[in-house]
Amino acid sequence: MGSLFALVGVIGLLLAAIGRSLESGTWEGFFTAGRAGRIFHPCGTRALWWVQNAALGDTADDLERRYMGIALRPYEQVYIRFRGEASRKGQYGPLGSYQRVVYVDEILELREQREGDCGKSRDME
Repeated sequence: MGSLFALVGVIGLLLAAIGRSLESGTWEGFFTAGRAGRIFHPCGTRALWWVQNAALGDTADDLERRYMGIALRPYEQVYIRFRGEASRKGQYGPLGSYQRVVYVDEILELREQREGDCGKSRDME
């Protein structure tokens, strides 16, 4: 009986750790999509994050559809601001090439790049 309580305790700790492994927030940066997948480049970093649907959601799919209506060329970067959850740093996506995976909950803004996005000129991107 004691080992059952210990097992339940360990499972509870694991679930709590999993819950804290995602960082919720509003993210801003640049988004691209294509055969290679959906990629987010957060403002102020050199990082590239793999973009996925949240469990039982299709917001990232909607994001890709909207992107295709904005981008004039394949893999053209567009500006994005969204709410979502980002994983801990690790290796994600094909061949573990991306530092995090981000789950898009709500698209707040999606548009062509403009001068001053992320506080920089477009020439610096």
